[in-house]
Amino acid sequence: MTESTDTTDLTPPGVNAAFSIPDSGESRASVFMVRGSWAVRHEAAAVAPPAEGGAVRDLWPGLPSTYRNGFDAACSTDSARVYLFKGATCVLYDFAQNATVPPNASPAPIGDRFPGLRKDAPDFAEGIDAGLPAPDGTVYFFRGNRCVNYDIDGDEVLEQGTIADFWHNPDHPDPGIADGIAAAFNHPATSNGYLVTRDGKRYVECDTDPARHRVTSGAKTLRDRWPYRAFLTVLDGFNGRLWVFDSDSGQTIRQSQTGRESGGVVVSPDGFRVLATTLGGGGGAGSLTLLDITAGTVKTVGAGTAPYRVAALPDGSAAYVTDPSDEAVYAVDLTTGDARRIDIGPRPEGVVASPEGDRVYVGRESDPAVAVVDTAQHAVTGGFGGDTMASCLALTPDGTTLAFGIVPVNMVAVASTAGGGEPPLVPVGQSPEQLVASPDSRYVYVANRGAEVKVIDVAAIREVTPIRVRDRSNAIALSPDGEHLYVTSQGADSVQKLRVSDGEQVGEFALGSALDRYAYMAIGPAWG
Repeated sequence: MTESTDTTDLTPPGVNAAFSIPDSGESRASVFMVRGSWAVRHEAAAVAPPAEGGAVRDLWPGLPSTYRNGFDAACSTDSARVYLFKGATCVLYDFAQNATVPPNASPAPIGDRFPGLRKDAPDFAEGIDAGLPAPDGTVYFFRGNRCVNYDIDGDEVLEQGTIADFWHNPDHPDPGIADGIAAAFNHPATSNGYLVTRDGKRYVECDTDPARHRVTSGAKTLRDRWPYRAFLTVLDGFNGRLWVFDSDSGQTIRQSQTGRESGGVVVSPDGFRVLATTLGGGGGAGSLTLLDITAGTVKTVGAGTAPYRVAALPDGSAAYVTDPSDEAVYAVDLTTGDARRIDIGPRPEGVVASPEGDRVYVGRESDPAVAVVDTAQHAVTGGFGGDTMASCLALTPDGTTLAFGIVPVNMVAVASTAGGGEPPLVPVGQSPEQLVASPDSRYVYVANRGAEVKVIDVAAIREVTPIRVRDRSNAIALSPDGEHLYVTSQGADSVQKLRVSDGEQVGEFALGSALDRYAYMAIGPAWG
């Protein structure tokens, strides 16, 4: 793990390499995407999360040592053999055999492997950004804003030019790839290709036939075609230990460390980072920690004196962090790291963003108990919830109902975001610690330091059948489809995974050490 406080540009990069492998009879055609030292495998024909993901060194231990932390580019062939590039070197790797070709081969200079590049496009011998096979057995190589069509058998450059000219289609005049691409790959055994834009997050479709090479679409979002997995993150509120799991399989994606006395955690909407708050050491100012999930790198930005809970706007542009000691919420720009203070009033705690991102709701000890922040004006423009104390919050996905915990009376208020006076209260037995709403907006689940997760029917405004868990439950999260509940408890060294329909435990994710009194969990789609 590396740490940086450089806030020049906090934008995380997307994928930097990709390739495909055809159906072998034993395994289905696959598309692999690489981001730094991590890779994922998608079934080529499916619009679904990756079938697997892991560190490059673990997935492909036969790679040369210099390639095991990742590589710059890849170029498929018509088999499981793929050319990989790093710097000015290249290696041919057989992904079916998990070995170089020939076995134990060292990376060779690109110019030696492809002498026609050294002769007719010498800068390509210094490094390749992406490679793409053509149906006639030739390949395309990309570097900067240029592209060449290369005959591997004849070792010669057949055609070259700018990407803008090479892939021009008047029906799609500005596909967003003229300055270069981050990766390229084809749909196996077809002339359909994909060119990934330089940010590694979008793509355009293309026809790879050398007789008519051209783009065939405008830019599209990569994650819409190749969706993410859902990752669960667990944060120990005392010592700042943080875990990230695949919420389906329980695979440990990352273990890391934030600062001490953390107060909240979310999976960033971009799917690349976890955002967590932490107090400063030695009485200094606290910070918002930005952990890159698969890279393991950490950046920190200022977010008040004692940052506590955190929420991110749906578009990922900003995070809102409460600071009870400063009676404020800080709007943190997730690109620049700039933080804007917004006065809230006494003891702001929980914070959630509206589905549209135009409002942020902040719980406080005041009248009204919930402040409404206009995210365009950066100001409190209203409130609701009555004269009480709102701590943890949960907003239903339809945006109409905000539930908030009232710790001193062991109640949860069920309030309309449209306002309307004192909201009705539902007893939850013990101290409400964390709330989550179901994806259909029908229920709110409450961790309350007891041996049950309380379940509130939002429409009826009453408790329904609870879900039995370990005693002293202190944090919960709900799968995006609403089918599974994840629960931690004080002193527990694992996360329970429970089926919501019947409360049956169907999984357990080991933490390796016991959690402290306070813990926080969040779940969301993430790359990896």
